[in-house]
Amino acid sequence: MTALPRLSRRLLPLLLAVAVLAVASSAFANAAGEEAHKPELIPPAGTMQIITTLTTLIVFIGLVLILGKYAWGPIVTGLKAREDKIRKDIRDAEESRAKSEALLKQYEQKLAAAQKEVNDLLTKATNDAQALATSIRMNAQQESEEAKERATRDIEAAKNQAVNEIHQYAANLATSVAEKILRRNLNADDQRDLVQSSLEQLKSVSSN
Repeated sequence: MTALPRLSRRLLPLLLAVAVLAVASSAFANAAGEEAHKPELIPPAGTMQIITTLTTLIVFIGLVLILGKYAWGPIVTGLKAREDKIRKDIRDAEESRAKSEALLKQYEQKLAAAQKEVNDLLTKATNDAQALATSIRMNAQQESEEAKERATRDIEAAKNQAVNEIHQYAANLATSVAEKILRRNLNADDQRDLVQSSLEQLKSVSSN
């Protein structure tokens, strides 16, 4: 049972009591006035007052019953319908608030996931850049070392080739000098000139 029917049942006796008091007071006042102005031959006013009061009370009770049956019911029904609508509006508002909170929570979760994905991408990009820089640096260092090794090998090969050429030229020069000595008789000055000429040729080859 809702609050409206309970309220109507409480108000009905109160309204009846107020009506009875109002009618009784009015009847008493009318009776007092009539007694002051009527002759002695009219019946006592107390009897008329009681009759008037009872008649008024009966009429009032009848009106209250009629209104309670035909008017109060629709009023209570309308008030109950309004109360139900207010309850429904409150319930709908609470459901809307719950849905809004759920959507907000989903949005926050998606935003957090997107932020995490962005952070992961930035971290991966940073790591890839560092790895690429390290790889480039190591490759450059390796290529530099390989170039140094190639240059060292080339220099060593050129040096060995030059030494071999000098040795070969010295051997050829010694053979030529020996042949010249064997072909003719040379005195000390001729031998010294021949050796000096051979040394100059050897120096010339070494300088080249």
